[in-house]
Amino acid sequence: MSRILRVFTRFSSKNPNLHRTEGQRDVTQMDLLEEKIRQQSALKNREFQIEGQTQRWAYRSELVGRHNLDKNHRNTWLAYLCIILVGFGAFVAVKSQVVMGRRQEMEAREALRKELQLSGDDRKKIAIVG
Repeated sequence: MSRILRVFTRFSSKNPNLHRTEGQRDVTQMDLLEEKIRQQSALKNREFQIEGQTQRWAYRSELVGRHNLDKNHRNTWLAYLCIILVGFGAFVAVKSQVVMGRRQEMEAREALRKELQLSGDDRKKIAIVG
């Protein structure tokens, strides 16, 4: 109950229309939410007067969001992602070629050993130098 009163007093101090008289109904949660939305929308229209001229202003984050100025950062991270993917793909391709080359060399040595009918320690002396 004290939390509701705290919320009520916080909003009612800002808006005298939320004070209840005898002929009015109780303030509901919906009334409080509507008042909060009104206050937030009032903050969006920031302006001040300088010598009769109205000057509007906004926070930097609002301008960045409104004009999509953060796209450069997004593009930078996408470029990093592409570089990483291409690098990983190149690594996999080169590594698989090395493994396949070693396997072919091993098969060629085995074929030469079978052809020469080597056994024991003599098998270890055969190597293909390319």
